[in-house]
Amino acid sequence: MRLVELEPRWIHPNLFVFRCPHCPEVLLSCKNIAMSWNEQYDIFERVFGEHWPMLIVPCKDETAWTFSGTDFNTLSVSPSLNANASGHWHGFISNGEIA
Repeated sequence: MRLVELEPRWIHPNLFVFRCPHCPEVLLSCKNIAMSWNEQYDIFERVFGEHWPMLIVPCKDETAWTFSGTDFNTLSVSPSLNANASGHWHGFISNGEIA
């Protein structure tokens, strides 16, 4: 599956969301800087409104991934994204592919 099929979008210069490959009604988040829960929550509420907690799986505040690529078609993220704690997807984004 390609990342672009999961409707990714940047909601902050360092944070994007995309539909969970297993539960498409939920959005997973990914960021490349440490960002407190409150900072993330403020962004989510500004973009998605007050009901964002039912839509989005936030990241741990200290977690930051490394991004490479020029757009969502070529994006690679390392290490893996792990939303297992919330019952969602754990996997890799490599050159725009979801695995």
